[in-house]
Amino acid sequence: MQVLLLIEGRVHAYLYASPGCKKWDTCAPEAVLHAIGGRLTDVHGNKYTYEPTVNRHNSGGTLATAVASEHEWYLNKIGEDI
Repeated sequence: MQVLLLIEGRVHAYLYASPGCKKWDTCAPEAVLHAIGGRLTDVHGNKYTYEPTVNRHNSGGTLATAVASEHEWYLNKIGEDI
């Protein structure tokens, strides 16, 4: 995932609209983003859960933002078609 670009300040948001990534693709990046004040959810704004009993596929795509307070703005720009 391109979270490093967010951390470096080179981009403001990262959108992965396909449902193909898995929980291990987002778990560590989400922790790092949270630590620096960012946010990571699916493209509908739903938080991911990582306990052992959940589905390993992230079926809702991924949106990551460097600044958590800007996350909602990007979610509103995505639209309902995704």
